[in-house]
Amino acid sequence: MTSMVQHYKVDHSPEDVWTLVEDARRYLGRVMGGAPTRLPDAWPEFGSSAQHEVCVGPVRKPALTIVRHCEHARSLRMEIRGGWLGTLGLDVEVRPWGDGTFVTVQEYPLSPTGILSFVQSLPLMVLLRKRHRRLLLELDESHTTTARPKSS
Repeated sequence: MTSMVQHYKVDHSPEDVWTLVEDARRYLGRVMGGAPTRLPDAWPEFGSSAQHEVCVGPVRKPALTIVRHCEHARSLRMEIRGGWLGTLGLDVEVRPWGDGTFVTVQEYPLSPTGILSFVQSLPLMVLLRKRHRRLLLELDESHTTTARPKSS
């Protein structure tokens, strides 16, 4: 199975990064390119799902994202069903890194098997890669953290 892995160093706390992941409207809207059409009540809890669109230029394709694993403020694993665009696994891991955060994003085809899976899913993987980068850069450029009180 072929996958694409991206690593990002972000100058914000893991909590700040996780806030992006927890906000289903913002995360799915920015990464998938279209506003969610049905938001779950308990995103990103295990088993929750969101209906949304994957947008590539003028093309809009209905999609479904299902949370397959969630360890709060640490890791999120999702299945993205994009019809003819393919079905992908998408893992996001958030780890402290000095004063900032190290984020790892991995996309990989889930079905069908073999080279067809990679060829079918490649456009969606490339699109998600660019959008994750843009979302994390947006956090780095415009997000301000709240000051944490020092303990006495």
